Amino acid sequence: MASSGSFWIGRNPFSTRLPYLLRLPVAGEGRVFLATRETWPRGKDVFCHQLSEWPTEAEIVEEVPVEACWRVGAAIHLVLQRRTNRRSMFIWTRARGRPAIFWRSPASMGAARPGIRVPQARGLEGPLQIAVDAKERFPWRFSGKGATLVRRDLPVGDYAIVRDERVVAAVERKTVADLATAAVAGHLGLALAELERLPHAAIAIEGRWSDLVKVPERAPTRPEWLLNVVAGLQATHPRVTWQFGETPKLAQDWAFRWLAACSKADRERYQIPLLEERALGDPTLVAEPPAGALVLDAAARRALIAREAEAGTVWTSRSAAERCGVTQATALADLSALVRGGRLRLEGKGRARRYVRA
Repeated sequence: MASSGSFWIGRNPFSTRLPYLLRLPVAGEGRVFLATRETWPRGKDVFCHQLSEWPTEAEIVEEVPVEACWRVGAAIHLVLQRRTNRRSMFIWTRARGRPAIFWRSPASMGAARPGIRVPQARGLEGPLQIAVDAKERFPWRFSGKGATLVRRDLPVGDYAIVRDERVVAAVERKTVADLATAAVAGHLGLALAELERLPHAAIAIEGRWSDLVKVPERAPTRPEWLLNVVAGLQATHPRVTWQFGETPKLAQDWAFRWLAACSKADRERYQIPLLEERALGDPTLVAEPPAGALVLDAAARRALIAREAEAGTVWTSRSAAERCGVTQATALADLSALVRGGRLRLEGKGRARRYVRA
């Protein structure tokens, strides 16, 4: 019996133009079924057509164990457990104005069609709404970039992409001196731990790596020790991207392009329709998302609490903290703000305090 964690190649009983079928087990999501004309992209990219299911009449002619199969933006990456023809990717794009899927391998990339050679490089110059933390005193303006800035009380980072009232990408901004101070004091480690909860997170430094060596000249810290601390933080928090921008202008330019790329990747991940089916119990297909990957800011938390109170939920500071993934003190501040705003009503005292719809 075929394993659900394998890459299948089968014969298509319904088409001679696309005579082969493929099944991809995408980690954490489900299965994708494609019809195609080749069993591997060798000299050129191979066109594919997505199917809703694997035909019951189809014969499986080859089954290869999968080492990894995961999605990044509008692409699915596939790595097989064999010596040759191991790595490939499937790209969801547009050709002549129509949706199209192409199967690519390292051997076929040299002959890639114009426009899908580097698909992630397109669409980063258009209008972009960036949330700026309300505590930023002199924020970047992203002049000439077509950015719309919105002041928000961000729970993490200084600049962010907010979608459906949740932070999906955030950038922490630091000067070299701020970076050194926060790293030695331990504050930077806490900030990086929070950033790692997001799908996309980065820290942009206004300066060069070599500038860190000069900072201890004005502080009681050895240069080697400071570099060790920073390198240790980078290794401890691998999901946070670090970028030294040499100058504030270059750091700002990189931050804009990175946020635009994250916004595009988050938007494009919904271009790949997957079946609702989940192979529960199959470790190849089931992967728990990182805890707290989507973080609610203050406005979104309070909107959620008020909305669920309207539906009959009775809140305590503890239950609100668990629901929104924040500390109990933060949840209490949110509940108090909703009481002052007339959205909730406080009942009881002490440990018996409850918050209900007004």
